[in-house]
Amino acid sequence: MNRVFVLRDKECAQRMLDYIKSTAGPMASAGKPLSVEIGEYQQKRSSDQNRLYWSVLAEIAEAAEIEGKRFSREAWHEHFRSEYLPKQESPSGLVAMSTTQLTKQEFADYVTRIQAFATQTLGVEFACA
Repeated sequence: MNRVFVLRDKECAQRMLDYIKSTAGPMASAGKPLSVEIGEYQQKRSSDQNRLYWSVLAEIAEAAEIEGKRFSREAWHEHFRSEYLPKQESPSGLVAMSTTQLTKQEFADYVTRIQAFATQTLGVEFACA
């Protein structure tokens, strides 16, 4: 049960406080205390960024060959996640975080890094760059 409150005004802040007051006691009694994290709101990646990302991966999949082999955009997605994103714990060990967890700026930097690698190392020339 995760709730996210973006505190744009006093009413939003009050709803968050009401939620914490009504939920914290029962959750703690059940042995499942709440965790609250406060920080500056960072907007997640946009739909346009997501479309660009998958088009970049499609261009890489179409143009890049490694030892005579081509790979799907999904394979490149997993490869770049593994190479460039922070790792987090999972039941099976450390795994790369999901791109859906990136802010707009982090996602833009991630796509730029992929394009730079593909251009410099794989010789991919992007139509949309």
